[in-house]
Amino acid sequence: MKDTISETPSVAELHTMEEAKKNTPLEVASSSSPSKRRGSSSMTSGMICMTGLVLVLSIINLGMNAGIVTLVKDIDDSSSTTTVTNDVLLVPSNLPGFESTNFATIQNKAMTSSLNFYTWSPEGTSPRKWIDQNLIPEMQDKFGITVNRIDAVYEGCDLAPMAVVCTVDEEIKAGKTETGGSVDMIWINGANFAKMKELGFLYGPFATILPSSANFDFTDSAINLDKGVSIDGLEMPYNTAQSVFIHNEIQVPNPPKTIPDLVAWIKANPGRFTYANPNKDFMSAALIRHFFYHYAGDGFQGGSKSDLQGPFNAEIYNARAPAVWAILNEIEPSLYQRNGNPYYPDAHDDIRPLTGNETVWIDFSFQHTEASTRIQTDNSPWPVHMQAYTMNDGTIADTNYLAIPINAQNKEAALTAVNYMSSAASMFTRATPEIWGALQAFDPSAAEIKEWDVAFNYINRHEATPTVEELAAARTTDLHIDYVNKINEDWVTNVLNA
Repeated sequence: MKDTISETPSVAELHTMEEAKKNTPLEVASSSSPSKRRGSSSMTSGMICMTGLVLVLSIINLGMNAGIVTLVKDIDDSSSTTTVTNDVLLVPSNLPGFESTNFATIQNKAMTSSLNFYTWSPEGTSPRKWIDQNLIPEMQDKFGITVNRIDAVYEGCDLAPMAVVCTVDEEIKAGKTETGGSVDMIWINGANFAKMKELGFLYGPFATILPSSANFDFTDSAINLDKGVSIDGLEMPYNTAQSVFIHNEIQVPNPPKTIPDLVAWIKANPGRFTYANPNKDFMSAALIRHFFYHYAGDGFQGGSKSDLQGPFNAEIYNARAPAVWAILNEIEPSLYQRNGNPYYPDAHDDIRPLTGNETVWIDFSFQHTEASTRIQTDNSPWPVHMQAYTMNDGTIADTNYLAIPINAQNKEAALTAVNYMSSAASMFTRATPEIWGALQAFDPSAAEIKEWDVAFNYINRHEATPTVEELAAARTTDLHIDYVNKINEDWVTNVLNA
């Protein structure tokens, strides 16, 4: 969708849309002929129609700074409205440094300020599109906050993969210990969160205190553990990511559904698969962990995937990791080559053009909507016959988060942004396929989420994206961060430089 809201249909049109919706399955099965599918998955006229209720999508333009949710009731009387006021904005926030200040006051103090948001958002990606087309204008319109999107750099820091960790470290060492820092908010998880938490670089706890915290179940280990590390209220859930494999349906009509089958396929189809340096790229690092889960887990004699879940076990790792390196070295000659060597770029995004021009026939992503997003983009779109799928033995999923450095200059703006980004309205735009299509980490039983249930249920899945049921059935817990770091480092020694 180019615009968040499209023209509002008439009551007669709404009834027609409602009847059509009743007679149309929400999930559309993939056609056996890829060239005959891949229609738009846009929302009909920007309206959600269910019996007795029309949820107007202009609620995306909610007055969230006043905590107001407006629902339009009664399809035959669109002038009838129900207003719900969120009183939690008017009580003391109990946030560190703002204990006696209510959240409405915090939001008011944030007006006219700026927010430096460090995030992974390469050009052409869905996160960049959502930030630029949704978050930036919404934060300006609703709160008067100017969001500066700053692309995260993943090199040059000896503390963690993201350079921003070293930026915070340098500023704290320069005396900017509680304020004055140049980093206000970070899209973060894994090794970067673990290191910042270890060093005491994170503001909080705030995640379990913000008004929008009610939208999440912080007792769920999928939320309160970030690659095995307790979040302790120091980061707020942003999205849930799940990895998928992507195949060219014409060249590979029956893709491999297990890691051993993928290995066999790579050997039989030289030059049609590769991955990036996992020590520099989080997406390919996740791919390598699928190999690790099999060859050091279920595929290891007497072993199991469950052996690898939990804190790092050096004895198990040292005994089983060589089997993984052996397989990765075994497939090297069959990977896509440049200058006579396996092509391991620093970023997996550098492989996407090879998939788009059909040099690479099977790809991988930690975004389940990767294929559908690239098929629908106006910038070098992928062929329509690219299809994302899950493995029979599972694909890794985890939650990613938003964090605020302890020395952030504009904490009020950061808290306001995090709270809004955790609202149902904001999560809905991220979940919409035309905008991002990101899986959300919300608690479906939360009161605000229930109010939006009709909206979330209406979202159509693009045919190149696995169904929610397929993703859920394949969901596999990620490894502890200590395993992740060790695997990434050892890949350099045992594969790249072997």
